This record gives sequence, C-alpha cells and structure tokens, in this order.
Amino acid sequence: MAERNADQQHEDQLRGGADSAGIGRYLMHRAKPHLPPWLGVAGTGLAGALGHLRWADSSGAGVGLTLASVALTGATWWAGRGTSAQRRLHSAITVAAGSAWLTGACLAGPTAGPLDDLYLMAGPGLALSWNVRMILRRNPDAAGESAGADKGLLEKVGLAKASIGRTEVGPNRVTAQLGLEAGEQTNDDVTKTLPRIASALDLPPTAVRYMPDPESARRGELVIVPRDMLADTVRWEENGPSLAGGSITEPLTIGVYDDGSPLQLWLPGDKEAGRNATHLLIAGMTGSGKGDGALNLMTEILSRTDVLFWLSDPKGFQDFRPLLPAIDWAVEGGADTEVMVETVKAVIPARTAWLGEHSYRQWEAAAAQRQTDPKHSCRKDGTACGCPGLPFHIVWFEEAGVSLGLLGDDAFNSIANLARSAGMALVVSLQRPSHDQISTTTRDALGARLCFGVPNATAAGFMLPDSVVDAGAAPERWSNRRPGYCYLVTPGVAEERYSSPGRTRWFTDTAVSLMETVAQWAARNGAQVDPVTEKAAASVAGTAYTQRQTNETDENAHLPADEDEDEMTGPLLDPEDEGIDPEQELPDSEPGDDAPLFGQETGRKPSPEEARRLFGDALAEFEDEGRMVVGPKDFTDWCDRNNLSRSWVSLRLKEAALDGRLEPTNQTGRWRIVPALAAA
Repeated sequence: MAERNADQQHEDQLRGGADSAGIGRYLMHRAKPHLPPWLGVAGTGLAGALGHLRWADSSGAGVGLTLASVALTGATWWAGRGTSAQRRLHSAITVAAGSAWLTGACLAGPTAGPLDDLYLMAGPGLALSWNVRMILRRNPDAAGESAGADKGLLEKVGLAKASIGRTEVGPNRVTAQLGLEAGEQTNDDVTKTLPRIASALDLPPTAVRYMPDPESARRGELVIVPRDMLADTVRWEENGPSLAGGSITEPLTIGVYDDGSPLQLWLPGDKEAGRNATHLLIAGMTGSGKGDGALNLMTEILSRTDVLFWLSDPKGFQDFRPLLPAIDWAVEGGADTEVMVETVKAVIPARTAWLGEHSYRQWEAAAAQRQTDPKHSCRKDGTACGCPGLPFHIVWFEEAGVSLGLLGDDAFNSIANLARSAGMALVVSLQRPSHDQISTTTRDALGARLCFGVPNATAAGFMLPDSVVDAGAAPERWSNRRPGYCYLVTPGVAEERYSSPGRTRWFTDTAVSLMETVAQWAARNGAQVDPVTEKAAASVAGTAYTQRQTNETDENAHLPADEDEDEMTGPLLDPEDEGIDPEQELPDSEPGDDAPLFGQETGRKPSPEEARRLFGDALAEFEDEGRMVVGPKDFTDWCDRNNLSRSWVSLRLKEAALDGRLEPTNQTGRWRIVPALAAA
C-alpha cells in the first residue's frame, strides 16, 4: 500500500503544475539530492579565497595546511574500510584533490597560476562524478536479477509463487522473510521443501530452517547458516565454568549454537523476564555425547553459590566421581534411589510452605539469602524475621531408565508436577524417553529438552515438539557420528532457536583436575542445606540422609579385609550364643519348631509380644543401614535367620503401618520406614 501511494505521488508530481512555477518546483525537487557535491565545490572555493586573505605567504600556515590535507585524506581512507573498494577510492581521491587545491589557494591565491583553471574544470568534474554515482545507485535491472535468482531458487523447490521480503545478513546467519501465495500455499509446504532448499544451496540439511509466523498460515522466516561452526570441538577445560560464584538465576552456558552464539538455559523462573521455572529432560543414544553434555550442565550448576544438589546414579558415579565433594547427597540406584524419591516427596511441601510463609510466589535469588527484608518476613508483626535462606534445589536422576524400571513408570509423576512450586528442578537423563521407559505424564512435566543424537525420527519425536521437527530439527541425521551435537528446547530461549543445532563442550582426561578443583571450591563456597530441607529429608530418609558422606570419602572403605587378622582377633563365640548358660535346660519346643505337616507353613509362630519385638528390631536394623523403603522381599535373609515366613512378615508390615512406623508408597507392596524419632 505504501509503495502504491509513493508511485501515485510521483505521478501527480509529473502531471501537475504545468506552469513555470510548477516546473520550477519539480526541477528543484529532483535536483535537491544532487546538490551536496556542488555545495562542497562552492564551499571549497570560498574557503580558499578567505584562507588566502589570512595566510598569504605564511610558511607556518603552509606546513599546517599540508599536514591537515594528508591527515584528512588518511582519515577518509580509514573510515571507508567498511564500504566497497570503489567507494573508498572515490572518496579518498575527492578529499585529496579538494584539500590539495585548498592548500594552494590559501597560500598563493585562488587565481594564481593554474589554480583557477583547475577549480573550474576539476571541481565540476568531481561533483558530476558523485551525481552519476548517486543515479546509478538505484539499479532496477540488478534488483530484477536478484529477484530472478530468488525466484529461480523458489521455483526449483516448488515455491514459485512465494515471495522473499526483508533479508538480514549476519556473520554466519541469513534470515529472510518469506510470504506464500494466499489460498494456495501454507507453511507446511515450506517445511516439506527444506531438504530441497539445502540441496539447491549445497548445504547440510540441518543448515536450513523455517520458523512459521504464529499469527499467519503463510508467512515465516527462512534461516540459512552457510558455515557449520560446530565442526571444531571445544574442550571444557579451556574455559571452565562460565560464571563461577554467580547465582543459579544466571544463564547456564553449556556450549555454542551453529552460528557461534552461546548455548544457554535457565532452571529457575523469572517473573520480570516472563520465564517459567522448568525441569529438564536429557536424552541421546550411546556415543552421542550425552555424558559430556551432562558434565557441562552439572559443572555449571555446582559453580553457583545458591543451589543445593542431589544425585542418583545407578552407574556408581562413573562420570561424576570428581564432582562428589560438591554434591550434598549422592546415591546409587535401586533402593537408595527409592529412598531419595520418597524424600523428595516430603521435601516439596516443606519448602512450598516456607516460600508461602515468606511471601514468595515462586523461588527467586533473594529467597536463598537470610530474610532481612520485612516484605519477606514470616512474622505477623511485619518485622524482618531473619530466617535462614532457602537455596534452589536440583535433583538429578542419571540413567533414569534403570531407576524407573525398578520403581515403576509413575515414580516421578507426583514430584515432577509439584517440585517447580517448591523452588526445585528435576533433571532426568536417559537414553530413550519412550513410553516404555517414562510415562507420558512425567515427560510432559519436564518442560525443557536437551536432545542429542538419536537413532531414528521416532525417537526424536519423543523429545522434540512437532513444531521444532517441522522447522528442520533432525537429530537422527547425526545419530552418534557427531558427539555433542544437540537441540535445546527450553523457556527463556527464543522459539526460532529451538531448531538451531548446538554443541556442548568436550571433557577429556585432562579435565579431571579442573573438575576436582571446581568441586572443592563448591564444597567450601557453595550453598549448605537449609534447616527446612534438612528436617524434611531426615524425617523420611533418617540416617540415610543424616549420615550421608558425599563431601568426604573413607580411604579404607573399599580395601579387602585381612582374613588372617580376622581369624586371630575375632571372637571365638557366635554373637547369637552370647548370654546362653551352657548348664541351663533347653527350652520346651514351640509350635512350628518341628517339621511342618503337609500344607502347614514353615517357620515357628512367635508370641505377639515376641513378634512385635522381633519386627521392631528388624526395622531398626534396616533404618541403621539406611534402607528406608522395604517390602517382603527385603526380609528374606532376616526370615531365614529367625526361622520366620514371608507371609508372617506381610502381616507385620500391615500392623506396623497402622502403628505409624511405616507409610505406604506409590508402589504396591512397598513401605517407607518412618524414622524412630519421627514416629515417636
């Protein structure tokens, strides 16, 4: 519309004002853009005449004017380095000629010798050269050739009726506005042609992306990255953590995008930035670089000063062992992870209650500090409460497919849906987040995705939204041939970035020493567990949490025992036989002590009082070992030692639950031991 209005105005100017006044206005209007060079020539002549009146026959002025002429010409050449070579040379010649004539005119006079002739001939010549350059600046033929080239490309890929609008060219990124034929083409048509566009431009398929306009079905941005800047691997130890000593609210930098910009994500929310808190799902096939990606993120997290970190790793901390001193609680898989999940369930409401009492609608950096602001006081009188802060809390489940196989598909559902409101984030890492590995409910609750190479498009669909795949994201094209290549979908990152590939940094053997340094620094300077989280965790995990040893290791814990020494120093009497008087008569037989009849269950039947004592001892034994989630199968060895049956144990479990010593879990037949002090 604006273009038609301009053409109409131009046509009106050509047709209107046929009298002499109208013709004069039209000529002046057309001449105005070409006047600056002529004004420059006139100004130079006037300056020469005035300069001669002041500096005639002055040797000092001659030196000064000569130096000024040389300096001005050099400055013009330097300033034109960002323009074309022709424009730079043209500008330098014009300034050099004008300043040389001005110097001669000021010293000898504008009419001395050939100066007046040079002025009359060279001045108009230079002005006209700039007029010609201005006229040729608009080249409809060249524009037509460019448009024809674009049309040729679009025609080749089946988008002949599409038009290319405004185009932005960056250092390694070309973004073009694309408009499709109304009623005949949609954004889906562009998505289908992306591989053909990459073929026409001789680029990798992942170098061409399309971001549809959410408010239009036929408009969007075509993004082309000519050069893959991810080909050169970057070692993590070259730079280390991006912001050691900073806050977890600052971006976590884990690599770079293919155009060289940083690959970043956030876990806490930010109401001012309009960013929601999120959990993170990490997935990728074996050899895709998922382990190095996890180390990038973990070292970023542990280098911040207001975050608490828990880790579950069924692989025995194979990749993360150098970082253990910085981790508040680290457990291996199986029953220990089961205890951690139950603990997180109890920690969530405790932390949520604290945030509510201190007037935080969501966790923010101020919540991690001592509460000296009356606006965040839990006191009813409105004065500052001075309560200890509540650090952000991250719970990381490595190789979660193994844990979910033991705990069940719904193990993470409740904590995934509620943890964000408690200032907590879950990081779940596994190879393939298919429905047989993780429930759809849990997967949907993990809002952010870090997807490394996968074996096929089906696996990519489990990780990436359909809109991102349609825009050109295809991690299956890398598989495990390009370790570290990934896609990041997360709040806080522009949606057009979702389909841009990135690459995480590479951890080598030489990175171990720096990782250990980061861990030791974090152990001294990082956040300590807050009273609210510690109390809630101890109420569920008991000694499994209160006696955790993640910040120090026992050097002799894994050394084999000296068998000869045990034989020489160990007691000669079985501990179970201590206190038995060898002269005392043997006790009478009890029911079940003899061989069972057909259909009768093995094992004796203790009295109710003895049953409560025996079972209480068993629960205390499990609690001392840190095994806080139990079921009938966990009592197998204990039943053998005490000559009791598993069916007897099942009855005792139900009785203990009624007494408050056990709490049911989400899994059928599994019970959580309530620590003895908490039960009392």
